[in-house]
Amino acid sequence: MQNTNFSKIDGVIPKEVTIPSSVSEIQSFLRHVTKEKLSVIPAGSGSKLSIGNPPPQIDFLLTMKKFNKVVEYIPDDLTITVGSGMLLKDVQKILADNNQLLPTNPPYNNEATVGGIVATNSSGPHRLRYGATRDLILGLRVVQTNGTIIKAGGKVVKNVAGYDINKLYIASYGTLGIITEVSFKLFPKPAVERTMLLNFNQHGHALRTSTEIVKSQLLPVFVSFFSAGIPDTEVLEPCLLIGIDGHPKTVAWQIDQINSIANLNGVVQKEVYQDHKQSQLRSSLCAFPEGNGSNSAVVSRINIKPSNVGNFISSVLDLTSPFSTYVMSHIGNGIVYLILSDFTEEQIGLLANTLTVLRKQAVNIQGNLILEIAPLGLKNLMDVWGEVGQKSQLMTQIKSELDPANVLNPGRFVAGI
Repeated sequence: MQNTNFSKIDGVIPKEVTIPSSVSEIQSFLRHVTKEKLSVIPAGSGSKLSIGNPPPQIDFLLTMKKFNKVVEYIPDDLTITVGSGMLLKDVQKILADNNQLLPTNPPYNNEATVGGIVATNSSGPHRLRYGATRDLILGLRVVQTNGTIIKAGGKVVKNVAGYDINKLYIASYGTLGIITEVSFKLFPKPAVERTMLLNFNQHGHALRTSTEIVKSQLLPVFVSFFSAGIPDTEVLEPCLLIGIDGHPKTVAWQIDQINSIANLNGVVQKEVYQDHKQSQLRSSLCAFPEGNGSNSAVVSRINIKPSNVGNFISSVLDLTSPFSTYVMSHIGNGIVYLILSDFTEEQIGLLANTLTVLRKQAVNIQGNLILEIAPLGLKNLMDVWGEVGQKSQLMTQIKSELDPANVLNPGRFVAGI
């Protein structure tokens, strides 16, 4: 194994970084750290290491960057198996040569590895049409801390026999095992892709329009709301970004229907894009949860019922007025991203109080609020994940069974797991 430098995680520098090149190396490594009860944080490219409570210490950071090859790809079967260290963008390039795609477009699209995406169940706006990342996974290969290799699922779409062990590791944030391979189901690339940009004078008009579109018989790939324009573009007002992909006649019909709905709800400008401008807008949409690159920015993800999104966003905009506030929501999925920036160290306490109030409001409507990016000062004042109630006992039991020495990502996940 090879060691190299790696950046800090919440101010903590890994004592050592290890880069295994084979499954057998991972097995030997995990047996060793388990015996010595050393802490290990798994990583791909490191794009999501900001998510989680501060680690007390990091004995090892284990990066899967050498597991970056295609294991098996059968275009006719619409399936692919890849190493967990492979970049998503590289997978998509290979699929594009066969007019296919893996319809997930999470944040950090140019940096994210397959393993990191699966370990966090990171999904993007295409979730409205195709489901979350977990819905695209056929099988996993995982190494347990005792060196045992677990193969869950398979490489065929109709493999439904037995328990769905895949779901145990998806969104486990590297706390239960090391993912080495992932099998996905694929989709044909749509014949036509179009992106609509609808501008409004009031965020309420935009939200009402989006709700009507989602409730209609239309099948957009995504419907996303921005409270104050789209970052890195000239759009500054409340707006909707809508993706319509498919057969040319179906796409044209859906665009006409969306125009009609928008006209009845106060739209002030409408545009339909393709090619370069479309690519720019879709990239900005996916990149929104990455924040603005500033050290003084907090990115929160709120998960609530789609029917509650409009009222919750109105509450957010009222409560966060002391800060620079940007809201984006994947309407129809019940996902709201909130970026708060331009605050001082003296305002960290006020920021924590504001987010705590919003978290309570989300919990009251059976949702949650997670801090995805936050300065250490804020993490010291509030838990990244929030309370999970009775679920924490079950999660703790699973963790103790699969990682009895508590070596994988200790203390960083829900309920201090």
